Amino acid sequence: MNENKAKRLYNEQNIKRIQNVSGIALTLILWYVLSNFTSIPDLYLPSPQEIVQCFIKYSKDIPRHITSSLHRIVVGFFVGSAIGIIMGLFIGWNKNVRNILEPLVEFIRPMPPLALIPLFILWFGIGDKSKIIVIAFGAWVVLVVNTIEAVRNVDPLYLDAARSLGANTWDVFRTVLIPAITPDIIAGIRVVAANSFGMCVAAEFMGTATGFGYLIIEGRRFIKTDLLLVGVLLITICSMLANMLIRLIEKRLTRWVPRVEN
Repeated sequence: MNENKAKRLYNEQNIKRIQNVSGIALTLILWYVLSNFTSIPDLYLPSPQEIVQCFIKYSKDIPRHITSSLHRIVVGFFVGSAIGIIMGLFIGWNKNVRNILEPLVEFIRPMPPLALIPLFILWFGIGDKSKIIVIAFGAWVVLVVNTIEAVRNVDPLYLDAARSLGANTWDVFRTVLIPAITPDIIAGIRVVAANSFGMCVAAEFMGTATGFGYLIIEGRRFIKTDLLLVGVLLITICSMLANMLIRLIEKRLTRWVPRVEN
């Protein structure tokens, strides 16, 4: 019986992989056909061959641009996420802290980070510091609210049961609260990781000599659609790899969480 189940799961996984690859392949085929066999100008839709040639042409500079943007993204992501999660835990867990800080969070939360970029540049300059702060602010906004709601949604019965069995506040926090909110926190982290790439590019549009945003700006400035798309593809690929990494970590940290596999 177990052997049959294992074979069925294996076949389902293979079918899923084939379907995933098929979707990407169909998109690439459609792109190839539209760019090579229609009257759409290269200015609007460069062919896949042109994109590959552009990658080759800028292959020496691309690693430098990737490293520059990823440095800003990683630092801003971790700083903003750490502050947001810690602050959210305190606000959600402690009533006094919540009464003091939650109104401030609710006042700041609606502020769009992209609209604050010129202000951050005015305060912190046009260098990496302002870009990192933009990314950190965007991460903080999402995760502080996400963490507060995750703490509030923990079933009080679990907390009361732990206390009735003699657990102190730290034990309840460590063995009940943290495991209960971890899936929600990681879901928020996945959203923040994707948003961080967008925040970084938007900040780089305001002025930079390296990064994803620089490639896109150069493509627009010199009307090189292929270079512009190279920048977009680099962002997409790096964002997808980051999401895959977070999902692997999620599976390791939340192995006990039941999941529906379609």
